Parts: sequence; structure tokens; C-alpha cells
Amino acid sequence: MKYTSLLLSGCIAASFLFSSCDKKGPATSTVAITITDGQTGAASVGATVKLYDDVNKPNTGEAPSYTLTTDASGKATAVVAYIGEYYIVAEKGTQKSYYNGLIPIGIFKTQADIDSSPKQTPAAIIGSVKFKDTNNDGVINDSDKAKAPNLFLQEGQTLNYSLAVY
Repeated sequence: MKYTSLLLSGCIAASFLFSSCDKKGPATSTVAITITDGQTGAASVGATVKLYDDVNKPNTGEAPSYTLTTDASGKATAVVAYIGEYYIVAEKGTQKSYYNGLIPIGIFKTQADIDSSPKQTPAAIIGSVKFKDTNNDGVINDSDKAKAPNLFLQEGQTLNYSLAVY
């Protein structure tokens, strides 16, 4: 019995020695994301901002790690778990910052703009979204698909990021 009490006392003492009394919570960072309307440059009020923890999730329909909504200044701010990297997609109505792998860069405004741009399918019309030709082959297709824009975070950092929706 005396041996058991001594062993138990030793175990309790060891647990205090090898554990910290000032336990830290999970590591976090802060993101402040500003969304603008790519056509006008105005703040995109009420836009939905989705942060994904995996490069594939923006294209698979999986739930994001965080979903934020922009305020009257077009900004959404949140404290997020520090994991190093998040992939970001913003949407406002039919406008998006990322279209299933394609990166929007503008809106076609004239027929001359369409004629001088890489060919896309479906065919571009005035007012439709213009996509980035990531491989510079003059055609917008699956070869131009890219990962969603990403945020690189450091623990405890506040990161400001801007993105446009088209």
C-alpha cells in the first residue's frame, strides 16, 4: 500500500514537471480580405468568401473551412486556425474570382476585344467573362486550369489580401 501511494505521488509529480501550466491555445492568424467588383473597382458588399484547407476542395464541392461575408467596405476579416495555406474563392451573385479552375481577368467589352483575345468555349460575347490563358497557347481550355488563389500565413500574422470578382 505504501509503495502504491509512493508510486502514485511520483506519477503526479512527474505530470506537473512535464506539462506546462500556461497551456497555449491552437495557433491562429488573422485574414483581412477585400473583394472588389472587377468591372467597376467598387467594393463588393455582401460577397461570400470561402477559405479551403486543401487545393482540390474548391473544385470538388466540399465545404470550405471558413465562409465569410464582406461588409459595407467589401472586407471580410476572421481569425483562422494557422495551417500555413488556404485557397480562396469569392462569389457575389454570378460573379466569381475562380471558375472551376479558370482564373477570370476581365469582361469582354467590345468585339475587337473578343477578336484579339484567346479563343474560349463557349464562344465569348460582349459582357462575358474573359479568362487567363495560363499556358499562352491562344486557347482557353482545360490546359489553362490552375489552382485557386492561395494565402500563405505565418502564425500570429495578420494578412491583408485583395481579390476581384468578375
